[in-house]
This record gives sequence, structure tokens and C-alpha cells, in this order.
Amino acid sequence: MKNKNLICRKQGAYSEALTRGNTYQVIDINNDKEMVRIKCDNGRIRWFPLYLFNMNSEDVIDLISWKFDDEVSNDANETNWIEISLKMSDGSERWCILYTPERLRNCLQQPNVYPTGLHIKHMIVVKSYNVEDIQSVLDYLNQEDELIGATLPL
Repeated sequence: MKNKNLICRKQGAYSEALTRGNTYQVIDINNDKEMVRIKCDNGRIRWFPLYLFNMNSEDVIDLISWKFDDEVSNDANETNWIEISLKMSDGSERWCILYTPERLRNCLQQPNVYPTGLHIKHMIVVKSYNVEDIQSVLDYLNQEDELIGATLPL
């Protein structure tokens, strides 16, 4: 596998050394420890976990843009989520639901709520419905290669 190129899909804790989407040439690999040795962005040669890279050299899919699908209300008693649509770098479109902690609490505190809890794979909890807060969360999930898993295809 030496001299093969790998694409970084996740920087993890190595943002000073790796860039998501960049290609790195393999210098060495330790399959037993699942580690790969590459030359970093900062010029150093070091070992990294293999899970940070696409082993099949497929390009990473990035967020291009997003938009609200619902009107955002400032009603403090609101219980509904907000839906958003996302456009990705591979041309695909995805969607998810956003809840704020307040709206989620309002939903679960309704007197006849059933079931009394929920699990929604494509739900993201955001601090607020401000564009900057949502963009920050989406950018973080994108950089950590978790945005695809947190959304569904349209």
C-alpha cells in the first residue's frame, strides 16, 4: 500500500496537520494497529489512524448550501421542529430536522405525549434557529464526516 494516495475524510484532532478533502501519499502502513504514515500539511511525517482517510480514494462529499424548508417562528411555546434541505458537492440533495433544546423540551412536556421519548436519526439539535448557529453546526458535522449520517437523501 506504500505510495498509494489516500483522501482525508475527517481531520479529527489533527486540524493543524490534515485538511479534509486533501490527498496524502502513504509512506508506510501498519495494518495491525490500523495506522498510516504520511507527510502532513505542516511538513512533518507522522502516523495517523486509518479511519481518518477514504481507503478507496473516493472524493469526500461536502456541504455546498442549505435552506429552511419551514417558516421559523419565535413562539416560545412552539413544539414542532424545523426542516432544512442541503445541497452537497456530489450533486445530491439531503434533508433533516432541527430542534432547539427549548422546542424539544416543549414537545416532551406535552401532557399526552407518547412515546415519552424519541430517537430520530436525522435530527440535529441546535442552540437556536439563527443562520450562524445552524451554519456552525453543519460545518462542524461536515468537517467530522458526520453530516451524511445526520441527514437523509431527498
